[in-house]
Amino acid sequence: MEPVNVMVIGVGPHARRIYIPILKQLSQTMPVRLVAIVDLVSQAKSINQYLSEIDYSLETIYFDHFDGSAGLPDNCKTILDNLIKKFNIQGVIISTEAMAHKMYAEWALRRNLHILMDKPISMRKSVSTELDQAIALLDDYYDLLDLYKKQQRVKPTAFTINAQRRYEYGFEKVKELISEVRDRFNVPVTSIQAMHADGTWMFPMEILTQKSHSHFDGYGKVAHSGFHIFDMVWQLYKAGLVDQKKPDALEIISSPLLPSGLSINLSEYDYQNYFNTEYESTGLTENSYGIKVQNYGEIDSFNIVRLLKGDKNICNISINLLHSSFSRRAWATPNEDRYKGNGRIKHQQFIIQQGPFQSIQIHNYQSKSSHDTDNSNEFDVGGNNHFDIYIFRNSGMFKSNQPFTKISAKELEDNKHSGRLINESAKERVIIEFINFMLGKINKNDLKSNIDTYAIPTKIMSGIYQSSALLAKRQNPLINISL
Repeated sequence: MEPVNVMVIGVGPHARRIYIPILKQLSQTMPVRLVAIVDLVSQAKSINQYLSEIDYSLETIYFDHFDGSAGLPDNCKTILDNLIKKFNIQGVIISTEAMAHKMYAEWALRRNLHILMDKPISMRKSVSTELDQAIALLDDYYDLLDLYKKQQRVKPTAFTINAQRRYEYGFEKVKELISEVRDRFNVPVTSIQAMHADGTWMFPMEILTQKSHSHFDGYGKVAHSGFHIFDMVWQLYKAGLVDQKKPDALEIISSPLLPSGLSINLSEYDYQNYFNTEYESTGLTENSYGIKVQNYGEIDSFNIVRLLKGDKNICNISINLLHSSFSRRAWATPNEDRYKGNGRIKHQQFIIQQGPFQSIQIHNYQSKSSHDTDNSNEFDVGGNNHFDIYIFRNSGMFKSNQPFTKISAKELEDNKHSGRLINESAKERVIIEFINFMLGKINKNDLKSNIDTYAIPTKIMSGIYQSSALLAKRQNPLINISL
């Protein structure tokens, strides 16, 4: 079989850790070739060094920095079009900064390319403080969805969003358990509590200047990783959906913690006390710093989502997202790897209730920030791959004598995650599915994460940012969105 050729646009930390190594590995066993990469001139030195270190020869295209507010410039389109013709490229992986997602996706759709794109689907400057920008996230989604549907008349293509929790065996198991109770008792999910904390401790100067997972463009934790949680909350709820009990709207209220609030909890005095002369001061007073970051994106975001049927609330969902959580960083100068190598720790929890019949708890807690070395305790609490599912069931109603069951990720994932973190093994499955679709080995119904399944997660993200923007202007932050 002739190999399918792929290019990667955006060679930041995520592409270097996931896409390029996995594609290089898969090319040994599957007919797929990574033939080209695209990024900015400012990243050329770093990328060339990275390719040299992993001994990988690829066509490299570097664009001068451009203002993408009006879309992809014509000269960039021409260069990319020539690249497609030169290498007969069939698929593109978009791993750029989030504000560039839409313009590259539009270009790729109009070339009938298969697309694998990082989350979120789009992002906009000042989205956390400007209501029209927050609303426009929905416009972006439907613009891409409409264009995708039109292009399907010309050629069936995949447009996969890399939300890898859809591919994790633990979440698949939980959805099966929810569906089982729905089918037996005709009851949907009645409440969900979700929490995601990543221990990303950014110091004040880094908040002002850091480009990877930045805050200065007016968005933060909600965009950085919140989309994964919005999607999984909806997937869990959908697993228990009862036709006659479907919600028809959602209400959202958001309470963000901003850099100005974090600077009160951790002040310049505190940092100097912790790290002495090693600490790089901003040189700003507390008041000046507060003014400087007043339109920056959120550090944390605590949110209530109400699912409504008519005017009745039928399900409460809390979604709490934190950067300012337990971290292993204990040094003043940030490490070069700001993505995984700067003390970052993941804590994740879901509690799903199905009325009086079932409660499922997902507990996922790391204690180490070095995730590249497995150990004998990696599936235990604090291990790299800890992921436990607690299942509580009304044994009388189930007519059983087992009110509690625990399932460990070790039972679901052992010998399947290739020595990687569970979520990175899931990302490999995303890539394999994408390749298999391009090869014609699976059909569109087999795609777990196509763009046409992301309306509700996008509405949740847009609603949270709408609420935050209204709160920033001291207006009523309650948002209502039709489903």
